[in-house]
Amino acid sequence: MSTADAWSAELESAGQVVFPQRRKRLWIRAAIVAVFFGNSLWSLIDHIRADDMSGMIAVLRITSLGAFVYLVGATVWQLATRRPMVTVDRTGIRVSKRRSYDWQQIARIDAPSGVFGPRGTLSLRSVQIQPVDQHRSTALGITHDNVLELDQLSTWLRTLHAKQTQPTDD
Repeated sequence: MSTADAWSAELESAGQVVFPQRRKRLWIRAAIVAVFFGNSLWSLIDHIRADDMSGMIAVLRITSLGAFVYLVGATVWQLATRRPMVTVDRTGIRVSKRRSYDWQQIARIDAPSGVFGPRGTLSLRSVQIQPVDQHRSTALGITHDNVLELDQLSTWLRTLHAKQTQPTDD
């Protein structure tokens, strides 16, 4: 059974398919951000000891440290909650309460695009869900953070979209 067949079976039985954040990818991100955080903290402490904290460079050091603290916190939150989750059901596609499209609101589902990486661990690829009204809405992206098989996902979503939006003969 292919992955798309498994998703279809789950959609049929449960009424939805939920793609939580993939922990392996989050652990890799956490490790990379932790290295940058540690390097930034070490550099900041080194410059404080040398009494070399003045001007724009000092502001940039503190700002970058704050950004890394935020990234570490956000990644830990994602590890704990596995959110944002992508949910596909009979009504449409949801990433959060504010970021969702009904099937009729979707103009097209693009093929995966972006930078390849080894088996989705460091890949920056995504499937873009393009809305009908592009002036008021932005594209919804599904990345390797949630789904490893983006090629199969885009084909499966296109099939669902076609089924859900085709006119019925009543």
